[in-house]
Amino acid sequence: MSLLLGACAQPKPEIREVRIEVPVPTPEVLPADAAARQLLTHHERLLKLTPAELAQEVAPRDDGKLTPAAATQLALALTLHRSNGDLARAQALLDQVQRDPTLEAQAWLSLARLLQGRLAEQRRLEEQIDKLNQQARDSQRDNQRRLDQLNEKLEALKAIERSLNTRPAATKP
Repeated sequence: MSLLLGACAQPKPEIREVRIEVPVPTPEVLPADAAARQLLTHHERLLKLTPAELAQEVAPRDDGKLTPAAATQLALALTLHRSNGDLARAQALLDQVQRDPTLEAQAWLSLARLLQGRLAEQRRLEEQIDKLNQQARDSQRDNQRRLDQLNEKLEALKAIERSLNTRPAATKP
């Protein structure tokens, strides 16, 4: 019996740890993706600036010598600053990026188009606001003119009423 039981017992398997290195491919970051990340980071930084710091950020410089990245980032800062001429300057910078044939500019091209669309919409809205403000001023001026006319008529009616009250009462025979 012990022979049978000994034959049934299996030898303990030897367990060894084997490590295999599996290379993890690093995802390739496309230039357009890197540009988008860079612009988003720049936007977050701009939002934290005080008005004085933002004004310094958009201070006049030689815009013609900017890299596509710097031109796009400056255009974004100009859209947030909103001083006279900023939108036109931002538009010129974005046009510069779109006309640039370099490989670096290609990474910024879609972002420049996006910002140009935003600028066009912002300009359209500002023009609409100006138009509505002008209409409001015209309406206010018309209302004031009507009010003045009505006040003149009211004063004329008061004068007529006073003249009627000052006449001697007609005596009845």
